[in-house]
Amino acid sequence: MQRFDRQIDLRRLPRATIIGAVIGVVINLIIYGAARAAGLEFRAPVPPTNELMPLPVIAVITATVVPAIGAALVLALLSRFTARPLRIFLICAAVVLVISFAGPFTLPVSLLEQMVLNLMHVVAAGAIVWALVRYTS
Repeated sequence: MQRFDRQIDLRRLPRATIIGAVIGVVINLIIYGAARAAGLEFRAPVPPTNELMPLPVIAVITATVVPAIGAALVLALLSRFTARPLRIFLICAAVVLVISFAGPFTLPVSLLEQMVLNLMHVVAAGAIVWALVRYTS
């Protein structure tokens, strides 16, 4: 049986989620800090006026932790209702990552800022998926 066809251990899911979220947050904060030091502003529209404001650090943290929790819930549901939860999870994670690129690319900011924001999406996805697969299978 291949690794991605195995069932997962749901008891390990909370720990795996925390590990993935922490790794993603730390690396993304390093990227954010380096990019800010290099002069990027990371501006984003703020409702209700959609005026561009600097992206706060808490937004970077939230944008990593919330997807980690969502990914863990998806993996738990797939484990409950499918025969190959990891394989399906990896496919779903790849699709969601590609869709997530639309957010930064629609912002009225420089291409460099868009690329760095998308790099942060890749880092978050990579850390979360790696931890969930590594620690639950």
